[in-house]
Amino acid sequence: MAQFYGNEQIQHTLHQMLLRDRAPHGFLFYGETGLGKKTLAKQFLAELLCTGTEKPCGSCKSCKMLADGVHPDVRFVEHSGKRNGFSVDTVREVCVDLASPPNEGNAKCYVFGDCDAMDTRTQNLLLKAVEEPPAYGYFIFTATSPASLLPTVRSRIVSLAVSPVTEQECCAALAERGFSPEDAAEAVAAFHGNIGQCLNFLENMPIREVVGLTKTAINSIINKNEYALLQTVSVLGKERERTFLFLNLFDRCIRDAIVWKHDPCAAGIGCDAAGSKKLAERLSDSAGQAMHCAVDSTYGAMEANVNLPLALAAFCADCMDA
Repeated sequence: MAQFYGNEQIQHTLHQMLLRDRAPHGFLFYGETGLGKKTLAKQFLAELLCTGTEKPCGSCKSCKMLADGVHPDVRFVEHSGKRNGFSVDTVREVCVDLASPPNEGNAKCYVFGDCDAMDTRTQNLLLKAVEEPPAYGYFIFTATSPASLLPTVRSRIVSLAVSPVTEQECCAALAERGFSPEDAAEAVAAFHGNIGQCLNFLENMPIREVVGLTKTAINSIINKNEYALLQTVSVLGKERERTFLFLNLFDRCIRDAIVWKHDPCAAGIGCDAAGSKKLAERLSDSAGQAMHCAVDSTYGAMEANVNLPLALAAFCADCMDA
């Protein structure tokens, strides 16, 4: 089973809850994509379900079944639909299944991962089960933001924020997976203490390409070259997923530039430290805010299914007018 790194306080809290037999029956682990929220869920469940002396032992039947993804009392609930949410039928099935006692041990667990697109209807269907589960029932939700869940659901579970690890911890985690120090340093320079995103960067050439496009776009802004910026974003074509990533990375670089303008010693979160430092020398606060608004407007246009090349052309014009 994959190891969960960092966030020692959360790990200690969860361990103490189980040690004292005071674990709540519902959790929300939230934080940006790639921080290991589902890995943390598996680690918690391993300790909850373990039948060994030192929990989790990794060698008992329960630990082995969980590691192999075949534990009969653990269900990672399936996504469905265009928005990658959870269907009403699936949630009803979970509620029916919850009424049956566990097959192994004394707990039955349901993990709803990546709940950002979970709609109001399915959450309301789950509400009673989450509010009054049987003694053996446990629910774990993961999301990028606590606002993904309704207040009525959040009020009945414990929410824990998962944070990035230190860059040193991230490099160590990548080294344990066989990556060279040079590759690890390149990934960390782009995604800092987010192990999942660093792995994505190292294992997926399209992610590397978007990082490169972001750096080129920042350089175009520095040089006030609108044609170069248009050429850069045109490479994205009609690929929505890569465009979302590009906008996110671009926005982070603009954030770094504005922050470093006022505090050169502040921690950065963008993928182009050198570019953001150059941009900080010439970018006004109002221009940075305008570029952030341009990113937000483009997100909105994409959500409204506006033609993507046209939306990106408008984005370029707004950035150059900032």
